[in-house]
Amino acid sequence: MNADCTQFDWKPILLVKVMRQPFGETNTGLSVKRLYLAQYPNGILRADWTLPADERFLPLVQLTGWKPERDVPFKLPIQYQRGRNDRSVALIPSGTWVLPYDDAHYQLYERVRLTIHAVLEQVNQGPTDTRTLHLLTRWIA
Repeated sequence: MNADCTQFDWKPILLVKVMRQPFGETNTGLSVKRLYLAQYPNGILRADWTLPADERFLPLVQLTGWKPERDVPFKLPIQYQRGRNDRSVALIPSGTWVLPYDDAHYQLYERVRLTIHAVLEQVNQGPTDTRTLHLLTRWIA
């Protein structure tokens, strides 16, 4: 099926999700993603950020598993977090913040993501190394 989805009202979206350890409370990272969402008769579609508007056809765009009246704020700039009690199978994980896209916010969250990743990698490689302890001390100061 190659349904044409190019005429839909695609909204740029910023997704932010705090990633957690499976069995603990410790935050282990941040996921930051840009994409487009649009309302489709059967639900909400997602398109990759890099997919040009004139190439948005099924199956290059996918249903998210969301219903517009329940899961998505299409009147931007409403902030929304997917509920943890939703039982639908979705391409966008529960607990993900769905925000209107703003490039400054994207750059900020991306820098935070990279910083957290670098710190965790340093701890993983040498938790008692002097460089790690120095980095951690600088990071929390």
